[in-house]
Amino acid sequence: MKKRHFSLFAKTLMFISLTSSVQANDDFISDRWQFSRAIKALETKDMDIFQQLTEGLQDYPLYYYLRYRTLKAQLKNVSPDEIQGFLEEHRNTYFGESLRRDWLKRLAKKGDWLTFREVYTPQKTTSLQCYYVQAHLMTGSKSRQAIHDAKKLWLVGHSQPKACDPVFKYLYQNNLIDEAMLWERIGLAMKKRRLSLAGALAKRLGPDDRLWVRRWQTMHKKPAQSLANFEAPDFAIAREIVLHGIRRLARKQVDQANDYWNAFQQRYTFSYQQTGEMQRDLAIAAAKLDHPQALNWLAALDENVLNEKAHQYRLKLALKTQNWEAVINFIAALPDEERNKLQWRYWLARALEQNQKYFQSRRLYKELAQERDYYGFLAADRIGAAYQMQHDDIVLTREMEEQLMQDKNIRIAYTFYQLSQLPGSGYKWLPKARQEWHYVIKDRSPDQQAAAAALASRWGWHDRAIMAAAKAGHYDDLNVRFPLVFRSELTAGANSQLLDLAWVYGIVRQESAFMTNVRSSAGALGLMQLMPATARLVAKKIDLPLANKRAILDIETNISLGTGYLRQMLDRFDGNHMLATASYNAGPHRAKRWLKENSCVPADIWVELIPFTETRKYVRRVLFYTSVFEHRLGQAQRPIRVALAPQENCFIMIDS
Repeated sequence: MKKRHFSLFAKTLMFISLTSSVQANDDFISDRWQFSRAIKALETKDMDIFQQLTEGLQDYPLYYYLRYRTLKAQLKNVSPDEIQGFLEEHRNTYFGESLRRDWLKRLAKKGDWLTFREVYTPQKTTSLQCYYVQAHLMTGSKSRQAIHDAKKLWLVGHSQPKACDPVFKYLYQNNLIDEAMLWERIGLAMKKRRLSLAGALAKRLGPDDRLWVRRWQTMHKKPAQSLANFEAPDFAIAREIVLHGIRRLARKQVDQANDYWNAFQQRYTFSYQQTGEMQRDLAIAAAKLDHPQALNWLAALDENVLNEKAHQYRLKLALKTQNWEAVINFIAALPDEERNKLQWRYWLARALEQNQKYFQSRRLYKELAQERDYYGFLAADRIGAAYQMQHDDIVLTREMEEQLMQDKNIRIAYTFYQLSQLPGSGYKWLPKARQEWHYVIKDRSPDQQAAAAALASRWGWHDRAIMAAAKAGHYDDLNVRFPLVFRSELTAGANSQLLDLAWVYGIVRQESAFMTNVRSSAGALGLMQLMPATARLVAKKIDLPLANKRAILDIETNISLGTGYLRQMLDRFDGNHMLATASYNAGPHRAKRWLKENSCVPADIWVELIPFTETRKYVRRVLFYTSVFEHRLGQAQRPIRVALAPQENCFIMIDS
């Protein structure tokens, strides 16, 4: 009998719970519908209907967005108290801060500098930074900090926006810009190739000094001719102009530049630092031009003038020529933090191995093989070890999830995301969802960011989950970072082109992080980031109708086109995944040229020699991701696909 009563009680509770859940869901759908109608009323300027609809939405997370739209449209007429109240309530939201920027511009235009100072928070926009300094100057707060900030804004190698003009005028009128500062900014402008700015600044100098600036400009335009005819006395400015001309000439004619450098050292008293930096820059220029003496020049540099670029070119040339002793020496000269990176630990192991120091190299390989990384996988392959995936779930309990969802900013981002998933709504709401999400996590603790990443993953918002996990420094949750999303579509695309699914996943992960409607700054579209022209060519090749450019964003269409293009690249490079990956990013013509230029090197070195930083990183990441996705898909481990076929007429042993 007791059991029967308990069962009935449990069923009653379940019914109440389900009823409440259904009711809550119905209320949410109703709010969403009402919100959509309110947006439409706002866009058609039907303010009576808009006001009626918004009255019932005060508990809806996006009510704040409706208020933002209203305040933005009426910025001239809304009371400062109402705007400040909104900004205080919605700090650290995307549209809250957007309204702050709009209002700050409005206050500056009105000259309401007291309110401007009250409302201002640190801004990235140079115009607003200048307005803030102006606000201090105009309200009598000519503090040391304000003057310092004004000088910092002025002392750059490029022109600043017009909003900065009153601040700079104040500096000039109060003699806060001296001749030394003018010359410093002229030097910055010349380094940035802003010759017109240098000329404008020169107008504030005397006639003799203006002549020096004109000589500098001429040296920039015609370095060879100017160096040949340069007869100025040994002044500091003359030395700067000579150094500038030699650097300009070295970009194309490094031998001639080096000859001039040797000659001018006999005539001018360059400092120890100037001498070292010029020798470094000539060596780097020689490396860029594949000069036969480049490695010797780089090796001879004083360690006090080595910079990141010099280190990179030294190691790149040593690897290209397979000068393993130089590789060991150059790695030893790296700063501690750089030397301990997996990349250089791997190349140290390779160099030790090539120098028959097998015990030391194997010990390094074993250490590296414990890492889930491109270089860790390369090291594992050298010693025949299994890849270590080191998966570790981000902990997200039910209580943590509930706590996160009580955060109004997270609810705002989530509600925008939900709207973006409705048919036909993504293009409108998804950018706003991403903008809000950025503000949600940017200043949270790493633990909070990791929890937010796991939460976004549960929602299916994989691109934001991946980025939040990276921001948190939590790289070990492979479910979050390498989700098997769009599996049926990607499997169909891979199978149709006889491609390895793990490689296709690796491409998609690097190209878009699973964002379906993303458009790159270059115009590439969708999951597999296809340029429209490429998409049209592939569509013809695989006989796929393509109505318009927007059709490229369709998931199945995009995958069909992307896998079709991958198949073309793989066929073009005889099934070589490394070369096909490089060509997918940089184009087949570049990949073919790089292969021809560096065909006689081991494959792992070939990757390091890719001249485009973006493509070099792209190839490493895609091949690394491919191995991770093999694991995620339950496939057998195979060596990371860094390989070149031996080329004819090579006198260096291929070791891949």
